[in-house]
Amino acid sequence: MQSISRRAMLTGISATALCAVAPPALAAGDIDDPATPMVTVTDGGGRTMALSRNDLARIEQTRFETTAPFMTTPRRMEGPSIAALLRSFDPDRTFERVEIAALDAYLVAADVASLVADGAILAIRQDGAFLPVADKGPALLIFPFDDRPALQDKRHYGLCIWQIAEIRLS
Repeated sequence: MQSISRRAMLTGISATALCAVAPPALAAGDIDDPATPMVTVTDGGGRTMALSRNDLARIEQTRFETTAPFMTTPRRMEGPSIAALLRSFDPDRTFERVEIAALDAYLVAADVASLVADGAILAIRQDGAFLPVADKGPALLIFPFDDRPALQDKRHYGLCIWQIAEIRLS
């Protein structure tokens, strides 16, 4: 009988654990298929929704053209506003805080009221095409920087998270 080294066993356990927490789309197949659920929205009460880009496109869309430090050429961004996204998740609740996690586990946190007041959207399209995962997709949190120069600061640029996989509300 062949023995398993400690390193091989730990590697196997680690790989299994990573697969268990992978976003739904990574386990489902083609991550650039707009029908593949990519973004999970959860609240503290256990409610969860897995949304594809097609699902997000069915929510009322906001469009604006803008630039940012990571996007120097003006681009037309399109997607649901944070307010519209929250209404579609639970129209009867008010949320105070949001944590947004990227595919690589990068995390930002913000007050929902500030995101709504500042016009943040969950952009799923750039210049009319769905954002591919290789270029900030499936979704990017962005503000109308060119329309509202007061938002052009380190705090707002720091909230621009891309490759969004999970949105946690409280």
